[in-house]
Amino acid sequence: MVDEAAVVEQFLELARGTSSSLINFLPAFEDAVTVPGTSTLVRTHFLAHDANGTPAVEQLAGAMASATMDFCIPRSKIERAFAEYEETRSTAAIMGLDEQARNLFVKSEGSGEGGELLLFLLMERVLQRPQLISKMALKTNTEVHVHGSDGIHASLADDEVLDIHWGESKLYKSSSEAFRACFESIAPYLRPDGDSRRKQDLLLVRDHLNVTQIQLAAHLLEYFDETNPKTLKVRWNGVCLVGFNHGNYPNIAVLDEAQQQAVSKAVSRWHKTVGTRLEEFEIVGVNIDLFCIPMPDVADLRARVLKRMGAK
Repeated sequence: MVDEAAVVEQFLELARGTSSSLINFLPAFEDAVTVPGTSTLVRTHFLAHDANGTPAVEQLAGAMASATMDFCIPRSKIERAFAEYEETRSTAAIMGLDEQARNLFVKSEGSGEGGELLLFLLMERVLQRPQLISKMALKTNTEVHVHGSDGIHASLADDEVLDIHWGESKLYKSSSEAFRACFESIAPYLRPDGDSRRKQDLLLVRDHLNVTQIQLAAHLLEYFDETNPKTLKVRWNGVCLVGFNHGNYPNIAVLDEAQQQAVSKAVSRWHKTVGTRLEEFEIVGVNIDLFCIPMPDVADLRARVLKRMGAK
């Protein structure tokens, strides 16, 4: 008989990294808020500033680039590389995987893969929801983006319900365009009529599950077997990252009262936009975690991430 508590604990251990290594560069502004009339929880974060008053874009880019291997390479390959290091004390296999991961990214500053990488970090390090499949590892052309959702992660509770978290990231200049594009893209995975879109991604999960523990993998695969009643205990959720340019970029650590109110008003406007888009795309009642991250310049962040990866 399966020890559900042990399975849940083992699954949680799959999440990699700590939130502090990311949130130090992306502190939260006020508490998370559920948009009225919806099931969407919005977390608003701004970039931290260094002692010179400069937004920590370079530091965030470094944190993102350092997670490239975790994002792109299946755990089985990483474990084999570290096993080789334990046996030979050579880091050649590890460095080879790092190069392979960096080469998988589209070498374009207009690419959305930087947003996908940041979304991955937020899911694993902040929400503690492990990745179920490394879709980047399935790429056959490094100049083409991966089709489907931007990430598939999960959480497992003691009630045996497997929560699938579909990811979507949009980094645009305009906040209104970013919110619209994000919810338009993720809605097909979350609405009741999204079976065909979900099925395509879930078949990939079944065939390429990013879990190396044999018993845990067998347990999880039961949720993807259409002949198994555990398929009734799968719930769809969304995790979204929306980043956009924001002028007069604030240092939220040193705001005076008037500045605090001004930023709060802007955040409230974004919340209203979120509510409008959720209604438009008919996903008001679906559980969604939304990370709203205004940035000094989203294109600058993309460029810095690529530079950290060694892209020319």
